[in-house]
Amino acid sequence: MIFNLKSREDKFYQFFREASETVCNGVAILRDALNDYERMPARLDELTAIEQVGDSITRSILEKLNQSLVTPLDREDIYMLARELDRILDHVHGTLEKMVLYKTGKPTEAAKELVRILVQATEEIKKAFAVLNDLKTNYNLVLELCEDIKFQENLGDHCYRKAVAALFEGGLDPIEVIKWKEVYEHLETALDHCEDVANHLKGVALKYA
Repeated sequence: MIFNLKSREDKFYQFFREASETVCNGVAILRDALNDYERMPARLDELTAIEQVGDSITRSILEKLNQSLVTPLDREDIYMLARELDRILDHVHGTLEKMVLYKTGKPTEAAKELVRILVQATEEIKKAFAVLNDLKTNYNLVLELCEDIKFQENLGDHCYRKAVAALFEGGLDPIEVIKWKEVYEHLETALDHCEDVANHLKGVALKYA
């Protein structure tokens, strides 16, 4: 019975590792798409498939949550972490989808920089989830990673504000301004959800370590 309970607890941590890895895979596809923008439609197909994998993992977490009497973390913590990871991937997909649908063409340097920041933030998230099952040993590491994620989100905020200001100062066609503003908003929102993940992870660490 003890083994079965432990096995069920481990399943949640496994799901979170898979979910965070899927987010990183999605962000990597977005980065590659911006570096080879002529192949964006093909990359969007890849990212759509990755998003579907992420949705499936989220459903599995929520189904497991509904079926479990005992959980390794508070039910609310599990739900919020799963939701925020899913939202990151949703906005990563939304970024590339808008670029393809709007035919934005060559990516701006600001878009590339926001994606670079997003890559860093999601890699830190993946590292945190990789050790979440042993918080007593990795308490300080998780807190450090959470601070790193917040630092990246602050960088992203600064980059986003500069990018939007440049749109209105650059004499661009108004339609182009609208297109790129929406793209930037998706990236900035994805980074906001990275910070939300960090906040929830920090709360979990403080509660359970």
